[in-house]
Amino acid sequence: MKTHLAKIGSLGAVIAAAACPICFPKLALLGALFGLGALGAYESQLFIAAQVLIAVAVLGHVLAYFQHRKGWLLGLAILSGVAVFGGLYFLRSEALIYAGFAGLVATSATDYWARFHGTPASSRQTPPAKGG
Repeated sequence: MKTHLAKIGSLGAVIAAAACPICFPKLALLGALFGLGALGAYESQLFIAAQVLIAVAVLGHVLAYFQHRKGWLLGLAILSGVAVFGGLYFLRSEALIYAGFAGLVATSATDYWARFHGTPASSRQTPPAKGG
């Protein structure tokens, strides 16, 4: 579950944000395309859920760091989370919020790609045979 926490958080945050037409109008176009406009009545709850899922995504990247030890990936995930919250509460910048969402999705996709498509099974080191 730890390995999928970042991906669930990133994707869930984008989906929750896409269902909030007033908070994230550009993502609401994407949400309306997939029928998420019907969730507009629950916009305040989805706005809170998007923020919680962003925190879950960053936490998932912190936990994933202990496995892959790629500091740049962890740094980008933390920077993306800070960008979303900084754009929401301090700078009031819509572009910064969307850049943060894009960064979280990119870090999750990069982590997924590296984890499952990184080293082919045939080129992995096999342990030496024990002499008997």
